Amino acid sequence: MTFLFVGIDRMNHVLVIGSATIDRVEQPGISAVKMGGAVTYAGITFRKHGLHTAVVSNIATQDAALFRILRRQDIQLFNGVTKTTTMFVNHVDGDERWQEMPVRAAPITAGQLQRTIRGVDHIHLGPLHPLDIERGLLRLAPKKGIWVTLDVQGYVRRIEKGKVRPGISEDLHEALLACTVIKAERTELQAILDAYQLRIDELMNAYKLSEIVITNGSEGGRVVLMSGEAVSYKARRVNQIVDTTGAGDVFFAAYLVSRLHQRHSVDVACKHAALVAAKQVQGRYIPEDCLRVET
Repeated sequence: MTFLFVGIDRMNHVLVIGSATIDRVEQPGISAVKMGGAVTYAGITFRKHGLHTAVVSNIATQDAALFRILRRQDIQLFNGVTKTTTMFVNHVDGDERWQEMPVRAAPITAGQLQRTIRGVDHIHLGPLHPLDIERGLLRLAPKKGIWVTLDVQGYVRRIEKGKVRPGISEDLHEALLACTVIKAERTELQAILDAYQLRIDELMNAYKLSEIVITNGSEGGRVVLMSGEAVSYKARRVNQIVDTTGAGDVFFAAYLVSRLHQRHSVDVACKHAALVAAKQVQGRYIPEDCLRVET
């Protein structure tokens, strides 16, 4: 596979937008409280690849431990005003996962983006739920020369009495209009196609998406290009799974670094991302110790 984005200078400044969370992870043999969210896992992955990385999020002042975690990773935080920090309870069993969200932070606003966008050449949207990012911010995100990428997970959920359920957000339309490259888990993408009554090629044409990265856990996945070409990839086999939390965010960020910032082919980017994600599930990429929140 030799397709490359052309006419793009090397990009080095990424702004990651979404909730930084306090996560309780419950899975066989593991119970931990740690910092989470796409801004955490994707942000650290971007930084570990040498990019200048900043996070726009809303963390309550009483949760200053999260500030220190980002500072130790050399990630700049642009924090907004909120009384509470988003909290998730992640129940994980292999590829199966279900969640609860007992508390959420105030939405991230368009004003927060306006104050932080200068000098940025890549905006990565990582909402965790439909009210994570203010709709007006999505309308501001697309700027000439700035790539906007999105993990759709927050827009294919609804929160019902603290439980995270499947559901298509009204703001997904605005988010897709803002983006060039998106990632969706296989069932998430199918839910979007069913809701919009579109084929994947029609979705890409309607929203001018250059690529859709489709993940399917340990089965690997594929990347679909606007040309209609699809590139399949395999997940890297691991001897021991320590924790799958954040693996999707790590995979997508590693893919984007290879694909957009280093301008590699889709095939090379997938192989690199699969390798990094495998290290993550083995506990060797972003170790739990560096994310642990004392309770």
